[in-house]
Amino acid sequence: MAGRLSLEWSAPADLTGSLEIAKQLRLASRRAFERGAQGVLVLLTHEAAACFDRIPVHEDWLGLPRIQLWSAKTVMRSAGGEVGGAWGEPRGPVTLEAREAFESPRLKDWHAQAVTAIHEAIASGRLYQLCLTFPVRFSPPEDSATLFAALLARNPVDHAAWISLPDFELLSASPERFLSVRGREALLRPMKGTRRLDGASTEQTLRELGESIKDRAENVMITDLARNDLGRVCAPGSVRVDSLFEVERYASVAQMTSTIRGELREGLDVWDALAAAFPPGSMTGAPKIEACRMIRELEQGPRGLYGGVLGWVEPDGDAEFSVVIRSLQSRGGEARWDIGGGIVHDSEIESEWDEAWAKFAALRNLVST
Repeated sequence: MAGRLSLEWSAPADLTGSLEIAKQLRLASRRAFERGAQGVLVLLTHEAAACFDRIPVHEDWLGLPRIQLWSAKTVMRSAGGEVGGAWGEPRGPVTLEAREAFESPRLKDWHAQAVTAIHEAIASGRLYQLCLTFPVRFSPPEDSATLFAALLARNPVDHAAWISLPDFELLSASPERFLSVRGREALLRPMKGTRRLDGASTEQTLRELGESIKDRAENVMITDLARNDLGRVCAPGSVRVDSLFEVERYASVAQMTSTIRGELREGLDVWDALAAAFPPGSMTGAPKIEACRMIRELEQGPRGLYGGVLGWVEPDGDAEFSVVIRSLQSRGGEARWDIGGGIVHDSEIESEWDEAWAKFAALRNLVST
């Protein structure tokens, strides 16, 4: 968690190409570190995919820049799951007003039609998997500090972040690491496969997720995609899958996670790794570019930072990036918490609908409707 931030660089509208983006981020971070920055914060919206691979996307959400780099001269850190405790107990009740009824028939009909379209695309060979998402809309929170403290008190995670920038705010309770770099080692850790936890049958739910053929298929597709992404920037033979189908337990859901790591080739750094792996395959599907095209066709508007990444880079090049999920975005008088899930050949419409709403559980009991 950083202290006061200063904008160092944001991508111009016509910027394209992974190599050029990596170059510009590298130069901007170098300037920041030369002026005494203790670290830089990097934000990439889902729509930044258009900059990397010329993928057609929706217009950016309310003008939010696609790629930004901010520097910080003073830094405050809180350890992973202890962040909620660091912020203390909520000072009062949380007031977050929903703009529309949850799980409305209109939204459910759209979701069913979209899943059907994805099934047809898979059957035709267009893609293997697609991450379908949608926003739940709110009025902006009146007290972000209380909401953030309440969110983390109930949902401790390792990649929490509260970012307040001019005209934009993000409260993230993300459990998903995107990319980490330590020295020459780069690591990706995609999450794919979710089950709602209800307390009474937790152990059974964990076993069911670990043994699910559908969720394993969903996970291995994205693991293979991540392996290929790292292979673009890592030394030949160094990319390996450390763990596959690992089931993790969180406050309201269980998640299936895999870990892939490799050694960066000489002359390459965190910015090359970021450019090679973005956008996160867990939030697009496979093949990645075709999945992004279909996301543009099916989803009703831009995602903003949801499905994108945020990260912190140290002066020595070590870095940690998370996937922006389980997060509240607030901008221009509107707040939104996006949810969704990966659709594969074996996906059932009703179970995918239920899985999407399981990812809303972190926020549901904090909302006044």
